[in-house]
Amino acid sequence: MLIANKNKIKQGKVAGLAYQELGKGKRTVLMLHGWQDNSNSFVPMLSKLPSDQLAEFRFIALDFPGHGQSNWRGPDAHYYFVEYVYDILSFIRYMNIERCDIVGHSMGALVGGLFTSLYKEKVESLTLIDGIGLLYQSDKNARQQLLQAFTSRDSLDKNIDAPRRLFADKQAIIKARVKVSDFSEEIAAILMERNIAMCEEGARLTTDPKLKLPSTTRFSRAQALNLLQGIETPTLAVMGASGFAQMKHSLTQFSDCFKRFTCIEVDGGHHCHMENPEQVLEKILTHIKHPNLS
Repeated sequence: MLIANKNKIKQGKVAGLAYQELGKGKRTVLMLHGWQDNSNSFVPMLSKLPSDQLAEFRFIALDFPGHGQSNWRGPDAHYYFVEYVYDILSFIRYMNIERCDIVGHSMGALVGGLFTSLYKEKVESLTLIDGIGLLYQSDKNARQQLLQAFTSRDSLDKNIDAPRRLFADKQAIIKARVKVSDFSEEIAAILMERNIAMCEEGARLTTDPKLKLPSTTRFSRAQALNLLQGIETPTLAVMGASGFAQMKHSLTQFSDCFKRFTCIEVDGGHHCHMENPEQVLEKILTHIKHPNLS
C-alpha cells in the first residue's frame, strides 16, 4: 500500500519518460532512482514534505527507461549506463528546465554524478544517496566482460517470444523482491506498486528484462576518476549505516573528485531514504538551501 499523501502527486509522461511531480515552486529538484527501482523510491520522502516547501520547489521523480511506467527502449537498443545520462539531458530539455538540483539514489546517484560533471552549468546542487562514483573494472577483464554480455544477450534473444514470468498476485511479487533486498515488505510494496501489471492470469513485472543483461563495457578506474575529477557543484553524500559495502568502498575512491563535498551517515540500509524519509529529507533540504552548511 502506498503511503498516504495529503498533497496529490501529479503523474506525467513526456517522450516516453514517466515521472511524478509535487510542488509548484520555481526551483526544480530532479530525483533519480536506482537500478530496477522506480520513482516510487522517493514517495516516502515526498509524503513528508512540509507544505511551505511546495511553494518554493518543484520535485520531479523520474522513471528511467525500462523502469516503472516509462517506455522500454527499442528492440535493438540496450541499457548502457551512459545512455541514462543522455536521458536526463533529454528530459530537462522536454520540461524546459534550465537548472535543477539533483537527488540520486544508487544507480541514480552514479548517473547524477556523471551528469553533473558533464553539465555543471545545469546543476545547482547534487545529493548522492548510498551511491557515489562510477563502476569500473580492470582492463584485463574487458574481453571477459564483452563475451559475457554477448552470451547473455544471445540467450535472451533466443527466448524473446517466451511468456514473461507470471506471479499469482501482487503480494507474490512483493515477497520475491523482499528476498533479494535488505528492506521490509512495506517498502517493497511501495516500490513494486509501480513495477507491476495485472492480468487475468495473475501479475507480471513491467520492467524490461534487458535491464538484467550485463554491460558490454565498463570504464577503467583511470577513466572513471578522470570523468568525475574536479566537480565544483556542492555535493552531499548520504550513506546508510548498513548500506552497500561496494558504495562505502567507492566513497574512499571518489570523494576527492568533489571539491565541495560533505558526507553524512544515517540509520538504515541501501534504501535509507525510504526507511528514514524524514531524516534524509531534512538533510537534503538543508543542503539544497544552504550548501555551505550541509
